[in-house]
Amino acid sequence: MDHVSDSPSIQLAPHGKLLLTGEYFVLDGVPALAVPTRRGQSFEAVHLSDSSDHDVYWKAYDVEGWEWFNHAYDKEEWARAQVQSEDPRARILQILYAAETLNPGCTRQLRGVEVSTHLQFDRKWGLGSSSTLIAAVAKWLGVNPYALLEQTFGGSGYDLACAFAEGPILYERNGTSPKVTPVSWEPDWLQQTCFVYLNQKQNSREGIRAYRSATVSEHAKTEIRRITTALLTGSLHLRAAARLLLEHEEIVGNTLGLIPVQQKLFPGFPGAIKSLGAWGGDFVWALSEDEPEKIRKYFNERGYEVVIGYDSMVV
Repeated sequence: MDHVSDSPSIQLAPHGKLLLTGEYFVLDGVPALAVPTRRGQSFEAVHLSDSSDHDVYWKAYDVEGWEWFNHAYDKEEWARAQVQSEDPRARILQILYAAETLNPGCTRQLRGVEVSTHLQFDRKWGLGSSSTLIAAVAKWLGVNPYALLEQTFGGSGYDLACAFAEGPILYERNGTSPKVTPVSWEPDWLQQTCFVYLNQKQNSREGIRAYRSATVSEHAKTEIRRITTALLTGSLHLRAAARLLLEHEEIVGNTLGLIPVQQKLFPGFPGAIKSLGAWGGDFVWALSEDEPEKIRKYFNERGYEVVIGYDSMVV
């Protein structure tokens, strides 16, 4: 059994995440290349008093420092928190309840504890507001983070692997015991890439449902695996990398019956653009031989103001 520490006080700062290859297919155990982001979410739990009328005071702040959530919980609440809901108050209850079922007694000391979370990125960006929370709570209460994810938000779990990673990882899903392999991956052409926010957040659970309802061929899985392996080749140049990512886009598009983002929104882009995570929102990855300022201008002129260079985004 896992054990919670003697003191309920803790400070953590899990990273956000981006899935560079293998989106959707990672659910079926296909290896995926993922990276932790510099922007994440800080998590602090402080033991205030055992004589408190409530067990946990929970406060959540956005990137601007605005307190968007505040609630005082007691154990009677999370003992009844078995119904899933998108409401933040119910979601936190569900997480605490799930943690207790996974490690009975782990919430025993949570009386008079104040929890504060501070996002380091816009909540709409999709860099992992949920995964950073699950990763932090799992470490705080001594439970398996992948098991906690299964009982709450669901998903492949690659984002949890990114939460405390120190660089790029190769992630293979395997229930609550995935294979996570740190990779040394710093090709020069990464400096010619950037991440662009598409001005809308995509619900990853909807994307997962679409993938699950599609016919996924073994050939497609093999090709996605090949592309990820090829992308990690040290001698690869930008043009070759761009071709691989466009192949990846074509495979995912054909599998889901969707139009790749470059064809749909940026047909004249001088390079390659790849969707990241759930298609249709959040960030895309752009590769080009043109100067970074020219690429930034290209997207800004089309109404996409958030353009972040690789090194500014990735740990």
